[in-house]
Amino acid sequence: MPEQERRARILVIDDEAPVREALAEILEDEGYEVITAGSGEQGVDRALADHPDVIFLDIWLPGIDGLEALRMLRERGARAPVIMISGHGTIETAVKATKLGAYDFVEKPVSLERVLLVASHALRHVRLERRNRALRAELRREAEFLGRSEAVEELRVELAAAADAKSVLLHGEKGSGRRLAARWLSLHGLRPEGPFLDVQASALSRERLIATLYGQAHHFEDPGHIALADEGTLYLENADDLPAAVQASLVAGCREGSYPVPGQRRKIRSGARLVVALLEDPGTLLEQGRLSEAFVASFPHVIEIPPLRRRREDIPELAERFLREICREYAREELRLSPSALEAMLAYRWPGNVRELKRALERVVLLAEGPSFTAADLPRGVTGASSEGQGVEATLRRFERSWLRRHLAEAGGDLARTAARLGISQEELAARLERFGIEANGSSESL
Repeated sequence: MPEQERRARILVIDDEAPVREALAEILEDEGYEVITAGSGEQGVDRALADHPDVIFLDIWLPGIDGLEALRMLRERGARAPVIMISGHGTIETAVKATKLGAYDFVEKPVSLERVLLVASHALRHVRLERRNRALRAELRREAEFLGRSEAVEELRVELAAAADAKSVLLHGEKGSGRRLAARWLSLHGLRPEGPFLDVQASALSRERLIATLYGQAHHFEDPGHIALADEGTLYLENADDLPAAVQASLVAGCREGSYPVPGQRRKIRSGARLVVALLEDPGTLLEQGRLSEAFVASFPHVIEIPPLRRRREDIPELAERFLREICREYAREELRLSPSALEAMLAYRWPGNVRELKRALERVVLLAEGPSFTAADLPRGVTGASSEGQGVEATLRRFERSWLRRHLAEAGGDLARTAARLGISQEELAARLERFGIEANGSSESL
């Protein structure tokens, strides 16, 4: 038996002491930890207190019976698979138990082989469920937009409003996070566990795009992405020049749930949620005749993903997250962001947006000696950037002031520790703090 199963905790709920003892002996001989209860009420209390991995529950119990106990367990949030024990159950009872979420059944008199087999299957199911929950939690974390800028806060509000929408239209520059927004929508919508399929529309010819979306008739191995995304999300990226026939089909699909196949007489039924991403503003594409009014109107939510230059105050947080992740990926000590590197990054326009920022930092991680890196370690295009107007200098000062205060606070006001974290001398740190009117306790006069 795998080590994970040997540590599993199993609860047996049965009013017959000989049955409880027999099941406990069988399971303990296999290395499981077994706890028991003699009634439904006691069993529910033990399940909520001891959090077993699997529960064996007799259907016929004094007081509340097994079905009522199962209902109470589910209502109170117990996730463990419940295996019902029955000596003379009926089909009606089995149906009720299944509807309430019973995992399986064993019959009295209990069989040693059957009990161990069902317990093993249930524990495998538990491990898979835990793994899936962990993966979904990780996906949710990775699909979050980092930052506290006004642009990102507005974006979060718009995405939350569209979370349950059947169709969403996104637009923004390359690398700004359109796919991230689509992934966020899929994970926070009505069907977060459904599939997420993406299609790079601009990379495919008309014929290949239609074949990818709609598959081939009577070809079960190639039903097409629209069918495969049923109960999930279909994401079309760079769809600025979507063929008119495909636009019309998607409009019909959003409205009726049935997608006519361009050039054919068949239709594809699918409950897929449609998320389409554009590079240009949809109004511009309408004026140019590249998208139809019906197509754009079929999206109740149109959301712009802001470029990085409109959310510069998020760069420090983005940079620190990327540095941690990339250093971990390449198994090297963490690199710290120096003031000169931050100034250069804040002054740069980032035409490639967040994607370009991450690639620049990956280059830094590979080439910089550490423990901190300076502007000289950044790609030449970044450090050679010119400022974008008179507001940039004030913006840089505001960001540096906030950045210094945060690191000073995290170091408990200790100047030596703060200087070490930033990779600069205490003299340079003191000069910068004086320039911004920041005291060692992290306080400062308002600018």
